[in-house]
Amino acid sequence: MGAYNPDSVLSKKGLNTLLFSDPYAKLCCTAAFAARGNALYVDLDTMFSAYLNAEIIKADDIDVYLPSEGRFVEMLGDVLARMQGRSLVIVDSINSFYALHYGYYRRNERAGGNLNHLLSVLMMLLVRQGVSLGVPVLATSMLRFRKEGGWKQSPASRRLLQKKSAARMEAGRTGDAVTLKVLFHESIPEGTEIEIKPLR
Repeated sequence: MGAYNPDSVLSKKGLNTLLFSDPYAKLCCTAAFAARGNALYVDLDTMFSAYLNAEIIKADDIDVYLPSEGRFVEMLGDVLARMQGRSLVIVDSINSFYALHYGYYRRNERAGGNLNHLLSVLMMLLVRQGVSLGVPVLATSMLRFRKEGGWKQSPASRRLLQKKSAARMEAGRTGDAVTLKVLFHESIPEGTEIEIKPLR
């Protein structure tokens, strides 16, 4: 486990995806990534912000965005404009994007397709800008439990993240131990696990 650290997993050649079923394990991993400083954090589920405000997470020189419905495109435009010179951009989480825009689903029967397309375009712009500037872009996505057993991604997240990712990882926890497992990476073997410092 000691041969790699969270920074060494991030790719600058495309989207980095962090899958999770345990929100606390995901938070430990995003906190470890954000600890490099000088990051932009789009906190769609507000969990990171709560821990940051409570000073449970320590992160220097980080700008956190808390978007609301109707402001997401404008906010992402600001992120794109401020990416140069940053160490990392985190979008946490893709699932919360859909929850945030649930009212739009209700008002427009075709919103599902529109939202999927909107999210795909916005993430593509982020990643393209990141590749151009050498800034890694990380998106998180929660796995859903199936009645038949096991975990899976929602269809929209699967199409967007699995097929577009340059690196895929999964956050996990066993007891008090938190790990970052590599699922796909151009230079790190599949199955490699990296120990992540717990928050408490």
